[in-house]
Amino acid sequence: MAAAAAQLFYADGVTASGVDAIARQAEVAKPTLYSHYRSKADLVAAALAQQHRTRQDVVERWLAQRAAAAPEARLLAVFDWLEDWSSGAGARGCPFLNAAAELVGPQYEAARHVVRQHKAWWRDLLAGLAREAGACQPDALAQELLLLMDGANARVLVTGDPSMAAVARRIAAHLVREAVAPEPGAGARPDTRA
Repeated sequence: MAAAAAQLFYADGVTASGVDAIARQAEVAKPTLYSHYRSKADLVAAALAQQHRTRQDVVERWLAQRAAAAPEARLLAVFDWLEDWSSGAGARGCPFLNAAAELVGPQYEAARHVVRQHKAWWRDLLAGLAREAGACQPDALAQELLLLMDGANARVLVTGDPSMAAVARRIAAHLVREAVAPEPGAGARPDTRA
């Protein structure tokens, strides 16, 4: 049910997706839906948690397929994944950001928590990849790259143009090069010839 709800929330929005439509999408009766979830807010949180697990699996498999690549290339591969995913049919940017814009009111705190967890997972993943690439400040670079990803997702949502992820990748490449560049003089080895 959560997976079916997630598809509907992404395609039509959380607010526009009524419980009747969710039950139809999940092919269950409304009482069955309510026997699993006390409220629509609980279902939203469960749907986002399901999407989070799915997204983790997809991205981790994408990166595993690139395990032999140079560390900088693996870091930038996240943007390749973003472009690939944004080019899919019906792509409307980040489902977590889209949902967060609609999640107002205290009943949605659990769902907002899932959104924060998802973004923290991205930040930690990017920081780990940045560390492997030799970034001087991997946590700071991760924050910058995540901001860039979120911006690309917002542009995809607004424009419908998946190439925004490619634009973000070009900017990310500059940030990564700057972050992993050796300090001036650090790359020079002293002449030890006698």
